[in-house]
Formats: sequence, structure tokens, C-alpha cells
Amino acid sequence: MVGSADAITAAVAWQADEQEPVVDDSGEPLLPVVFVVAGEGTTIDVGVQAEVAAATVDWATVRFADDVADTFDPDLDGEPVRDDGVMLLVGPIPQPARSIELDVVRYIAVEEGEPLTLEIVSEPAPSDTSDTPAPRATVTSATQP
Repeated sequence: MVGSADAITAAVAWQADEQEPVVDDSGEPLLPVVFVVAGEGTTIDVGVQAEVAAATVDWATVRFADDVADTFDPDLDGEPVRDDGVMLLVGPIPQPARSIELDVVRYIAVEEGEPLTLEIVSEPAPSDTSDTPAPRATVTSATQP
């Protein structure tokens, strides 16, 4: 079943794959920065935040914010998302199911939001129990509503 943490982790993985790589001053690639904000005045449970952070630590820098305004850099022209990142404004997460649709708005700057509906499906449990956790859900499509 795709629960809240699985849905957000899948959305972050999808976004990390979509982003252009950012490199540091020495040319080394940095982990993609993805801010996650709950829409409609809600919050994301601290336990869900911890699960997402643990699942993504090796391949993305995920930052949760309570306010959309905290994700933009007002000191730069166009007010881009801080740290060359992207912000996902996450709509209500449906009840756990094998497949869900999650509404998000993807921002790269304060005036550059793109509404999307992500179809997220659960992945079968891995037969390999190695140290690397496999994603438990995957975005199979992203469409504009």
C-alpha cells in the first residue's frame, strides 16, 4: 500500500530524477535539494518526515517547511527556491491504496509553479534484504490537470 511517507518519498525520487544536476565550486555534483510543503494549511506528520528523510538521505537533500515563503530566496532576482532546489507543494494524501493520485505544485521560483498530478503505485516487497532500502512506491506518470 502507498502510505503518506511512501507517497512523499516517491514524489521526491521522481523530482530528483527530473532535476538538472547542480555542482559545487570544484565541479562535484551535489545531491538535489527538494523542499516539501503541505498544502491547504495542513502539516506533514513528524513521523512521516523522519521516514522520508531516512529513505532519501543517500540521494536527495529533503527539507520540510511549514510555510511556502520559507522555501524562496527573496534576495535573488525572481525569488528562486533556495539552494538551487525545487519545492513540492503537496496536496492532501489519499488513504493508503495500491495506487494513488497525488496533486502537487512544483516550484522553481515564486512565480513559476506547475500543477501536476502524480500517479504513484506500490512496489512489491524486495526479496533481497540488503542494507540498501528499495523504494516502496514509484511515480508512474505525471500529468497536468
